[in-house]
Amino acid sequence: MSGQADEQGAVVVPYEDGPLLLRGRFTLRTPDGEIIEPGRGTVALCRCGKSAIKPFCDGTHKAIGFRAGTGRDTPAPREITATRETTAPRETTASGDSAAPRDSGSGPTPG
Repeated sequence: MSGQADEQGAVVVPYEDGPLLLRGRFTLRTPDGEIIEPGRGTVALCRCGKSAIKPFCDGTHKAIGFRAGTGRDTPAPREITATRETTAPRETTASGDSAAPRDSGSGPTPG
């Protein structure tokens, strides 16, 4: 679908360094779930976060020099080297109300 909404849904078209254009049949809701009536079938949604009429675009992105980016310019993940010390398993024997660890015969002996 090249920018055309089908009979059932909507199409979102991101404008370079600008709003998201939403066309077709859609329902906008607030974070609380209340329906926002846009009054038309095509709306421009703010992507810069600075619009005075959010969620709609008011053109502020031009004034502030908003750049949308591609998501591909994120830094590469840092390499992390993990180390893990291992010790031999320990057994616990219970006698009465106390439990004392007993060495299993291999590994370091507690001091």
